[in-house]
Amino acid sequence: MAETGETGPGVIGGLLERERRLIPRLEGVLFFKGEVYREIEADPHAIPQSMAVVVATSVLAALGQGGPVSIFIGLAGAILLWMAATSLVWVVARYAVDAPVEFSKLLRCTGFAYAWFALELLTALPLVGEIFAWLAVALVLSSFVVATREVLEIDTSRAALICAVALGVPMVVLVWIGG
Repeated sequence: MAETGETGPGVIGGLLERERRLIPRLEGVLFFKGEVYREIEADPHAIPQSMAVVVATSVLAALGQGGPVSIFIGLAGAILLWMAATSLVWVVARYAVDAPVEFSKLLRCTGFAYAWFALELLTALPLVGEIFAWLAVALVLSSFVVATREVLEIDTSRAALICAVALGVPMVVLVWIGG
C-alpha cells in the first residue's frame, strides 16, 4: 500500500474554502477595506464569486424595478455593463499607469464592487426610491475607485481620475448624443 502524504484540501475542499470566503469578502467590500480587494485580486479563482455578486445584485435590482422580464433583461445588462465598465477602466489604466494592468484582477474586484447595486431593490419604495438609485450608483463608483486603487497599487486620487475618465467620459458622450 502506497503511503499518502498531506496534499492539501484537494479540489472539492479548495472550492468549498473559497465559497466560505464569499460573505467575508462582501462585508469587506461594503466597508471599502483595501485588504479585501487585494485578497480578491490575488485569488485567480474569485471570478465565479464576482459573477455571482453581479448576478445576485442584478436580480435584486430587477425585483425593485419590475417583475420576471426585468430580471432577465437586467441580468444580461448587468453582465454586459460589468464587462464594459471594467474594460473601460482597464484601457484608461493601461495608459495612465507605468506598470502592466491585468484585466482579470480588475474584473474580479469590480465584480465585487457591484454589490452596492443591491440597493436598487429599494427603488420601488415611494418617495425615497430615487434616493436609493442614486446612492447605489455613487457607492458602486466609490467601490470601483477602491478596486482600481488596490489592483493598480496607486493612490486614491489617481484611481478616481482613472475611473472618472473611463466611466464619466462615455456617459457624457451618450447624454450628448441622446440629448
